[in-house]
Amino acid sequence: MKKCNKTAIALILVLVLQFIPAVPVQAGGYSDYLEQVMNMAKERYYQDVSEEELLKGALRGIFNSMDEYTTFYDLDEAGNFLNSMQGNYQGIGVEISGVPEGVIVVRVFENSPAEGAGILPDDIIARVDGIDVGGMTAQDISNLIRGESGTYVELGIIRGGAKELITVRVQRGSVNISPVKWMVHGDVMYIRLESFSGNSSRFFDQALREMDDRGLVKMILDLRNNPGGEVAQAVAIARRLVRNGVITKLDFKAEYARDITYYSFLYKPKYIPAVLINGNSASASEILASAIQDSKDGFLVGTKTYGKGVVQNMYPVLKPEAYEKYAALYGENIIDGYKWANNHGVVVAESDLIGWVKITTGHYLTRNGRAIHNIGVLPDFEVEDYELVNGIDIQSIKPLEHDNDILLNGVGNDVYSAEKILAVKGAEIDTPDNVLDQKTSDALVLFQKEKGIPATGVLDRATKAALNEELTALRLNIDRQYSKALELLGYF
Repeated sequence: MKKCNKTAIALILVLVLQFIPAVPVQAGGYSDYLEQVMNMAKERYYQDVSEEELLKGALRGIFNSMDEYTTFYDLDEAGNFLNSMQGNYQGIGVEISGVPEGVIVVRVFENSPAEGAGILPDDIIARVDGIDVGGMTAQDISNLIRGESGTYVELGIIRGGAKELITVRVQRGSVNISPVKWMVHGDVMYIRLESFSGNSSRFFDQALREMDDRGLVKMILDLRNNPGGEVAQAVAIARRLVRNGVITKLDFKAEYARDITYYSFLYKPKYIPAVLINGNSASASEILASAIQDSKDGFLVGTKTYGKGVVQNMYPVLKPEAYEKYAALYGENIIDGYKWANNHGVVVAESDLIGWVKITTGHYLTRNGRAIHNIGVLPDFEVEDYELVNGIDIQSIKPLEHDNDILLNGVGNDVYSAEKILAVKGAEIDTPDNVLDQKTSDALVLFQKEKGIPATGVLDRATKAALNEELTALRLNIDRQYSKALELLGYF
């Protein structure tokens, strides 16, 4: 388990203690039986296997036999899961894509070590700690760049087509990844929320600040393909959009568990949200969407949601040795690390744990008391999902944003966007990447002729502007849910 996970453990401890008391594990008559099963496995299996691995297997079997959301994680698996829930990782904070020289920087995350070191989008990383990374895969290069917080990595960067490398030394740290992307379309802000990780509401607030700065109130909130995440994040965002009243109610099975009702305290909503949903909008997405629908502070466009109306909590599981140690100290048989914190104020060490259990503990109801598990949330305006065109998601294409001209065999993130747009239009090009090769140049010539632009095959300012206009038109034509939301918001 990585070092940062100690913070994650503390975070989940706070969440679970807020949600529901830990569930005690009762001693049963199967302990001797399970011990004999493990002995049989060790005696008969042709290779050596440790008792800990056998125990992990038994725990997986127990918890994985429940619903699809309940599972056992070993420490490494739990660390990865907790980090993903928080929306961060250890590294320098760049999104990269492969190019012949190494990788090109697609995006530099805000407040990241890379931003602090002066790394820019379109920088090409050609060396990592003295290793020439030309020809390596983007994943292999990413593995070289990532590392524990506090350590350093030295990057050799090609910037602006210069022949000499710029050497940048970056101290790795904790990087927050934004699950929120936004852009302005006339008097409407389009906000795409990809998940409800631990930092979603913070980044969502950034989009709202830009709306306020521009004097905008109309919003398209895209929750399509959003699998959910932290309930608290969905509630925090709902409190920006939904008038005072219930947001959701959490109802737990255990009689001694405290049910929770989350409220909004907003007197008068400032924004008008048109929410896009589909069959992959689940869990926390459905909490937010149903709160907006039930309050009538916005409306839903798309297709019926997934229908995940249950909630899970995480619990730390003691190793047998730790279980025996604490039982001897306090005279109680408890396997759940949180119950030791609740009952005796014991802070269980990470070394005492064999893993974590994520278990379904209850279900939730919408603002108006609807149970949506295995039912889903119906849209107010049903519009069928759009399809990929030549394998490309039209809503994944970023507008071209740089002023520099890109010539034949040049590289840049704008090339990637241009190639995606051309591919959607049916141009004969190779798989979109960041390199303006001959096929792309030829396709640009045809596009430039179509738009009455000098047919140079160069990705210049005029061509970029025309491609952005084409992207807007393609979005409206292909993504009918998006265009319907604009229509209902009175854009046209």
